[in-house]
Amino acid sequence: MGGGGGCAGKDLTKDTETAGREATANGTHAVPRMSAPQRLMWRAALALAVLISASALALAGVLLAQGEAPLSLLARFDDATLRHAGLAAIGALALLPLSFLAAAWLVVLRERRQAEALALLRDNREALRLSRDQMRRVFASLPVAYVLAHTDGRLVKANPQAVALFGLKGRPLDEVNIFDFTEDDDFSEELRGYLADAGRIENFEITMKGLDGRTFWVLYSAAQVEMDGETLLFAAFSDITERKRVEQALQKNETALRAIIDASPVPVVLSNHASGAVVYVNQAAAKFFGRGGAELIGRNASDLWESAEHYAGLLAELGVRGHIEDREVRLIRADGRPCWVQTSTTVLRLQDDTLVYAAFTDITERKRKENELHRLATTDPLTGALNRRAFTERAVTEGERARRGGYPVALVICDLDHFKAINDTYGHARGDAVLKRFTAIVQELIRPSDALGRIGGEEFALLLPGSDADAAARVAERVRARFAAEPVAGGEPIFATASFGVSAWPHGLQLDAVLQAADAALYAAKAAGRDCVRLAGAEETKIVPIGSASRNGRGRLAP
Repeated sequence: MGGGGGCAGKDLTKDTETAGREATANGTHAVPRMSAPQRLMWRAALALAVLISASALALAGVLLAQGEAPLSLLARFDDATLRHAGLAAIGALALLPLSFLAAAWLVVLRERRQAEALALLRDNREALRLSRDQMRRVFASLPVAYVLAHTDGRLVKANPQAVALFGLKGRPLDEVNIFDFTEDDDFSEELRGYLADAGRIENFEITMKGLDGRTFWVLYSAAQVEMDGETLLFAAFSDITERKRVEQALQKNETALRAIIDASPVPVVLSNHASGAVVYVNQAAAKFFGRGGAELIGRNASDLWESAEHYAGLLAELGVRGHIEDREVRLIRADGRPCWVQTSTTVLRLQDDTLVYAAFTDITERKRKENELHRLATTDPLTGALNRRAFTERAVTEGERARRGGYPVALVICDLDHFKAINDTYGHARGDAVLKRFTAIVQELIRPSDALGRIGGEEFALLLPGSDADAAARVAERVRARFAAEPVAGGEPIFATASFGVSAWPHGLQLDAVLQAADAALYAAKAAGRDCVRLAGAEETKIVPIGSASRNGRGRLAP
């Protein structure tokens, strides 16, 4: 009976495990033949039957070994022995439930672990299936062509992009070798060897051909990978045919552009926008700068400019506008001479470089003539002092600037004493020499910011920005003393003197009013005996109209 129960338990366990394995193999969870409590009861009964059977067999074995019957053996036991045996039997019976519970717990634990192992195996198989599906979807959606191949090149898999690129539609993949797509057989062997040695190739630009005979450029990357215990070759191909076509067209255009620039009679310099280094000069530019092309290439373009700050400003403006036309700047030739040029500058992008294109036209002579015309238009041709119109414009500008800046300005009017008598006595040529000598002394004693103008025949005006009336009077006194002390050379020495009227320029007062005040001070100096300096506002000054004859260069007083 016990044996029958044991066989039934084994068969049931076997059937359950077989069902579990079949369910796992099929990727599904099969329904068990018996519930968990039923399996637990069967296994507990099996364990109890095995225990009773083992005990009975053990006792039978002992009696058989002693050659005695079971009852005769019990007859020889005394009361103590029977008592102890009874207690042992009771203890054994008490331990039977604990043993049963322990056995049940072990069975439950084993069942749980088996169930967890089956669930984990099932989840791993499902995850592997999902991972492979995702990998297939990712590879199929890649924007580049990819293939999997054996190490000898025989194809295993190709995504739709690879099928389209190499013309594989309708062809069995195992009949195609990836190394047959290279145009050169020797190069194909080199690829095989390199892959075998290095294990990978990255971003290799080569030409390939499809099964349809079409030739194209690709960016080729490949690596050896382990998949399902086999070494395979994973290769990716990016079609760069259009990019290579554009690059080749750019190279042709660049060659043509270089030929045009080199033949141009206009000096042209190309420099790198980022580093400023000169990368190309044409023959006209080398001649213009007085240096060989090899000497100019590699130098910073700012070295060709008189002012590096002006060049930096032009680059900043170029970055905003992209093109600058007909800008007048000053450059430096090889001998150190500055020169004026008119430049047109633009940004060129050739392949991966951003260049600054600058073409120059030499306008040095034109600027010299312009400056000469400006000088003639604004200066007195005899003395070099500003003429009346230029002095008036300068005075108005400085007066407004002083008002905004809050600093003082003073005005001085000078008149050479008895100048008509000098002309009558020594001639107009010697009179002109006196005027030149007076102008030279004033220019020597005033600051560069000051201005001297000839506003009449022998009458001059002096503008002193930043000076008040007292400071201007001191300057006038130095000029008066120097002019009176030094005779005019060039023949018989001529000692001449001058009179000076000084006026401050209060902010808000018009130029005409200041000139009237200085003119009144000049009349006071003449009335005081000439060869002296007078300040406007003194008691002896007399205000006269600014449109008097003296403003037109004619003498006010008898010489």
